[in-house]
Amino acid sequence: MKEICLYNLEQAGVIILDSTGVIYFNKVGGTACLQEKAEGLFVPVSNDPPVDSMDLNLSSRLRSLTQGSVGVSHSIGREINALLLEISSTDTYQINMNRLKESKESWVYISVTPQGEYSQYKGYDTFDAVLTWPNSQFS
Repeated sequence: MKEICLYNLEQAGVIILDSTGVIYFNKVGGTACLQEKAEGLFVPVSNDPPVDSMDLNLSSRLRSLTQGSVGVSHSIGREINALLLEISSTDTYQINMNRLKESKESWVYISVTPQGEYSQYKGYDTFDAVLTWPNSQFS
């Protein structure tokens, strides 16, 4: 197996869970400094705030929702889902509530539904993935 470190990640990204022979790993869980790994393909997610918005970028907004908590509660999961709906102009990202107990700061299991002509994931049907972003402990 080949492994790729995401410790220097500067924006949010999606690891498409698939058999690729490549493992991605990241520090997660805030100050708990845990390490999570997943096999698949890594795809960056737009890190820019909407043009007409003063909001912070996606990674900063995700950090503010999860900072200080190792796990992700149902209420934080709902807030992340609302944020993901806000940023998805073509593809739909949604937290996999069946894997919420395995999710933590900087590492959330999601489902992605590619949609439309401008999808980042052309040729894919709905798939499981991990949404990961810079751990607040290291940013």
